[in-house]
Amino acid sequence: MNRERSTRWDITDTTNTTDMATLELDDITKRYGPSLVLRGVSLAARAGEVHAIVGENGAGKSTLLKIMAGVTAPTSGTMTLRGKSVAFGRLDPEEAQRLGVSVVHQEFSLIPAMTVAENVFLGREPRRYGLLDRRRMLADAADLLDRLGSSISPTAAVETLSVASFQIVEIAKALSVDADVVAMDEPSAVLSGAELEQLFDVVSVLRSQGVAVLYVSHRLDEVFSICDRYTVLKDGQVSGTGLIGDVSHDELVTMMVGREVSQLFPVASVPPGTPRLEVRDLRVAGLAGPVSFDVKEREIVGLVGLNGAGRSTLAKGLFGAVPARGDILIDGVRRGAFSRSDAAMDAGVALLPEDRKKEGLALDKSVRWNASLNVLANFRRGWLIGAREEKVFAAGAVDEFDIRTERDASAVASSLSGGNQQKVVLAKWLATRPKVLILDEPTRGIDVGSKEQIYAIVRGLADDGMAVLVISSELVEVLGLSDRVLVMADGRIVGELERAEATEENVVRLFTEGHSRAVAAATQARVDES
Repeated sequence: MNRERSTRWDITDTTNTTDMATLELDDITKRYGPSLVLRGVSLAARAGEVHAIVGENGAGKSTLLKIMAGVTAPTSGTMTLRGKSVAFGRLDPEEAQRLGVSVVHQEFSLIPAMTVAENVFLGREPRRYGLLDRRRMLADAADLLDRLGSSISPTAAVETLSVASFQIVEIAKALSVDADVVAMDEPSAVLSGAELEQLFDVVSVLRSQGVAVLYVSHRLDEVFSICDRYTVLKDGQVSGTGLIGDVSHDELVTMMVGREVSQLFPVASVPPGTPRLEVRDLRVAGLAGPVSFDVKEREIVGLVGLNGAGRSTLAKGLFGAVPARGDILIDGVRRGAFSRSDAAMDAGVALLPEDRKKEGLALDKSVRWNASLNVLANFRRGWLIGAREEKVFAAGAVDEFDIRTERDASAVASSLSGGNQQKVVLAKWLATRPKVLILDEPTRGIDVGSKEQIYAIVRGLADDGMAVLVISSELVEVLGLSDRVLVMADGRIVGELERAEATEENVVRLFTEGHSRAVAAATQARVDES
């Protein structure tokens, strides 16, 4: 595992203070032709700290990581590692790794058919007498995984692992070059629940071992949970930097978008009407008790709860994707519990799923194919699909939802940004003209600008008469967007708050009280059984 550092430095030590940053970027500017992508960006990453880099799409975050990793050179500026200046003219990805800088990219670069150890040391396999030293490779891989607190076997095939384990293998790969600086580009974008907690544990381990971690994320809640410092990029410039403990969520968003958080959430233009969705004593497989609530026409109701509270399970139960029994009424018509998703769709219910990449999109298909999937019957000519009608529909969706892609919608969905992918999923479901729209994590992994667009779309749908149920892990989002808030804990709805009383303090109080009641009930049940 030990290696000699490259000695290709420009100058000698620039500082000898104990507060010396592991990595410093100073006055970095990057120009692509007439386009100025980065403008005088300065940033310092310290050993044993997690430094968040946040900003909207196009703010320059990825370009900054590419400069650190030696993928591209800046137009001007300097970079120092451990107090020594780096020659950008001679910096490439291999040299950056030798100097101790590794970047974990958002898109995994693992080879599924190979083992964990083979992936970790791909291209840098340890050798003995010119031959592959498999024993040492397995031992070194095991050491790295143990260092990350992981029980993944180095002999396991990568294709058998979970998404969270992919991420850990990528981090082990970064550490295999003895990295002092690890930059992670949207590492949590496809993770949730226990997998997300596993990633946070790994980041904490890196911090405790003195690694300087740069953490790029759109999820501000997790930035506040695991990061020590922040740097905000806006239009290629630093709009703010400092300690996480010295800034609020709203202040961070204001630095990102240039206006107050309250301005991101559109206000209802009309009051709610009569109930469109009524749920009566619905028992969903996996939830602790029956659930009852309603959502009115022209109303957005937020559903919040800690991980494991049962929010997504409830959403799938409402949509017929999870077994349920009880009563669901749509516009006053009793439907029972939907046994299939197509029955829910026929009744006017649509569900935008939590994981758009796995459940909402066919990433290898075109935007046109995805957007028109739920309404292909409208374009049928006998046994064939009318290609012209489908193209016209898709072009209309691209315009209506401001999807940044070719107007003929021929690009594959995987080529779009997260925000534009989410707008394709919205277009697909809204094409069915639902009466009730259930949105599960509608803005997960997308930038603030795209979030604002989606908020406007959702509010417009509600104003036009739709009943909207929004599930989100971002409490600020739920409180800003919703007309009413339902709070879940331990598989039950434990409280309801009108907009005026829906504050973070009141939501947390209901979480706590609901969980305490559930624990007491479970304890009493065990006593009764004994």
